[in-house]
Formats: sequence, structure tokens, C-alpha cells
Amino acid sequence: MLLKNEDWRIRRAVARRLGQIGDPQATPALMEALQDKDRWVREAAAEALGQIGPPAVPALIQALRDEKWEVRRAAAQALGQIGDPQATPALIEALQDEDRDVRWAAARALGQIGDPQAIPALIEALKDEDEGVRQAAAEALGQIGDPQAIPALIQALQDEERDVRRAAAEALEKIGDHQATPTLIQALRDEDRDVRQAAAEALGQIGDPQAIPPGHPRPHPGPPG
Repeated sequence: MLLKNEDWRIRRAVARRLGQIGDPQATPALMEALQDKDRWVREAAAEALGQIGPPAVPALIQALRDEKWEVRRAAAQALGQIGDPQATPALIEALQDEDRDVRWAAARALGQIGDPQAIPALIEALKDEDEGVRQAAAEALGQIGDPQAIPALIQALQDEERDVRRAAAEALEKIGDHQATPTLIQALRDEDRDVRQAAAEALGQIGDPQAIPPGHPRPHPGPPG
């Protein structure tokens, strides 16, 4: 009943509390609150539905079209928390949102869901004008872990922003394919220490012998077993 209170601050506080409780009984009321006249209440309802889980997915997909970017971002984040692949097409569309925070949240959500059908859109998002979105796209591709993203991640190792380069190296580490080795070797000379460290860790994970300098003794594999 308090979600109907005339004070928006009370409605927002109630929505947040219902999310903390996490009882699915609150889902219908929170879905209705996604239509509240106040954007802060709608945002809180979206966040709460993300905490409660799957029954809210269709309503959250609809909330990705809200007029306020804060609500769209909260809906994307909630869908990522829930992790249902049925949200993938709507989140792919949200990668084209006019607001960078919404695009960032959509990229992160797609990584959490891990649906391979998002790979082409995330590869395209590696070219986004916002560095945060590019970084989130690289991280998402690493979470999905499909080798088809390797060429784009290799290209991202040349990004002008160090956080994007680092995220690309970390993603390549997760995928663990030898075709990334030559570019990761080059990244060992990156001007940024964190990028160099990420490249080194990726090379260690991949374990490609060509990453060992000529004349350097290779580690003995040890006794069987």
C-alpha cells in the first residue's frame, strides 16, 4: 500500500526495501511501480526487481524504453543481475542508446548473461565514442569467452585509453587462444604498467612457447602426475 503513497520519497524508499527483502510476492506491485509518475520511484522499482529475479524480466525489458536514462540504466543493470537470455535482444538494442551510461550498463549486462548472440553487437561497441562503454564491451566479451571475439580484442589492445587496453588483455586471458600471443607480446611494451601486467598474465595463461625469448630456458614440465 505504501507504494501508492502520495510522497514520492516514501514510494522510492518502499521500493528499495522490497528489493532488499527479495520476496517474489512484491513483483506485481513493483512492476506497476515501473509506471510511477516519478522517475526516481521507477528507478528504485527496477533495481528492486533485479534483486527479486526472473518473473520481472518482461517488465524490465519494457523499462529499457523509459524516457529517463536513469530508469533505462537501472533496468539494464537489473536484467544483468537476473541473467536471463531472453533479455539479450533488448540489451543489444540498448547498446545504441543515446545515453552512455545506459550503453555501459547494457554491455555489462550482456557480459553477465553470457549469450553468444551478443558478440557481434559487443564487438561493434568496442568502437563506441565513450571509453567506459568500450571497456565494458571488452570485459563482456571476455566473460562470454568465445574465440570469434579475438580479432576485435586484439585491435582493442591499440585503443587510446589504457583501461580499454587493459580490459582487452584481460579478456584475451579469459579466452586463452594462441592467436592473441603476438599482439600480447607487443603489449608487454605498453606505456601503462597495468596494461603490461595484464598482457603478461594473459600470456602466462595462454602458455604459448613463442612468448619465451630466444635462448631463455623453458620451464621443465615436472614429473608426471
